[in-house]
Amino acid sequence: MLVLYVIIFAVFMIPVWLHRVKIINKKNMPKKGVKCIVASNHFSIWDPMIFHVKFWRRYRALAKKELFKNWLFTLVLRSLAGIPVDREKMSPSTYKEVMAALDKNKQVLIFPEGTRNKTESDDMQNAKTGVIIFASKADVPIVPVVIYKKPRFFRKNYMIVGEPFKVEGENPKRLSKEEIEKNTQIYMNKMANLRKQLDEMIENKKKKKQA
Repeated sequence: MLVLYVIIFAVFMIPVWLHRVKIINKKNMPKKGVKCIVASNHFSIWDPMIFHVKFWRRYRALAKKELFKNWLFTLVLRSLAGIPVDREKMSPSTYKEVMAALDKNKQVLIFPEGTRNKTESDDMQNAKTGVIIFASKADVPIVPVVIYKKPRFFRKNYMIVGEPFKVEGENPKRLSKEEIEKNTQIYMNKMANLRKQLDEMIENKKKKKQA
């Protein structure tokens, strides 16, 4: 699988660079070998490969189980270290695979919205609670990342990486239902703040050009 991954990585490298995505606060992304959950908003099928190429690492990424019904997609996704997930109900196999990856100091990429945002809206869709549950049980930080808009060839775009944070609770490894919901909202608030930072940065760039 590693050989196939290298081939796929090489094939997608040029298309990804043509998307012209600039990373803001890249220093906030933990180094390879530092286990964490990277949780991003989701616009496009290109999003996972942008993470692989731009951060130069092989993330264990969750992908909807329907994509694994096609043998070719299964081969590609498995080479990319993809983990099938039921968007409606987490299966024991998904849970075990994610926890095993984190136990081996792997970095897991999750799109908590559960599906692509098919609009150019600033508003992130409601996040599912799985990202909080994984972070709690594995005792790992969550790294919030905001993609500014849907990636398109030759269109300048941005990704901003927030500071890693740990879930909060009386016992962080055994969160109550209310604490899970609270932490999900904390994540959403951090994403909203990152989006605001991006908006302000881009607006300042526009003003400087007009001056």
